[in-house]
Amino acid sequence: MTVIYLKLVLIVFWLVFTSVIGSVYAILRWGDFDIDRNYSRFFSWGALMILGLRVEVVGKEHLESQQPCIYVVNHQSGLDMATLGTIYPRRTIVIGKKEVKWIPFFGIFFMAAGNILIDRSKTSKAVAGLSQAVETIRLKGVSIWIFPEGTRNRQGDGILPFKRGAFHMAIQAGVPIVPVVSGCLSPLVSWKEKRIRKGLLRVKILPPIDTKGIKNVDLLAEQTREQMLEAFRSLTTV
Repeated sequence: MTVIYLKLVLIVFWLVFTSVIGSVYAILRWGDFDIDRNYSRFFSWGALMILGLRVEVVGKEHLESQQPCIYVVNHQSGLDMATLGTIYPRRTIVIGKKEVKWIPFFGIFFMAAGNILIDRSKTSKAVAGLSQAVETIRLKGVSIWIFPEGTRNRQGDGILPFKRGAFHMAIQAGVPIVPVVSGCLSPLVSWKEKRIRKGLLRVKILPPIDTKGIKNVDLLAEQTREQMLEAFRSLTTV
């Protein structure tokens, strides 16, 4: 139990340290769409060493084969930035709630990197934010990294139902979906059992899904989720 708390403290210190360094770097490189990638990989490098985890990637050739695109990723815990940061692609941004900009250091970094802030308090404003993301994809040629489950799947058993925003954006922007699937993290990290175990986490990047000519958002979301579920199960049983 003592080990997990020690590692959490070290992770927090590492996050604060990299956020400070990252904010300075971001100010100097304001508007560079590779800021997220460079920061994520730097943070992941140290965080994985602290946690004692290794990440093995299957299908790496699909990661940047068709950009711009929408990366859809399963969401398991607050450690996803550590485990998935190691593969974060170039010229890729995220969508966050507007309150992020008030977080010390991280808020500056978030805005400097060109990430999109949306107001989730009203549906109309949230929709406007997604429309802004579509325009950014079209005009800037950047990709979007998004967790379509909308929240963390703390149980670690499969993948929650998808929200439709990512798929609306892909269809409207005319870009492919690239599914990224992380294997089950709970055998290695369990907050309930208060343990972090050294080991290997496998991540699979699936081939891009073409969205051109597709109009049925619900069908696209469901088919993508089925592919990701199949990949998740295969990673979990290995």
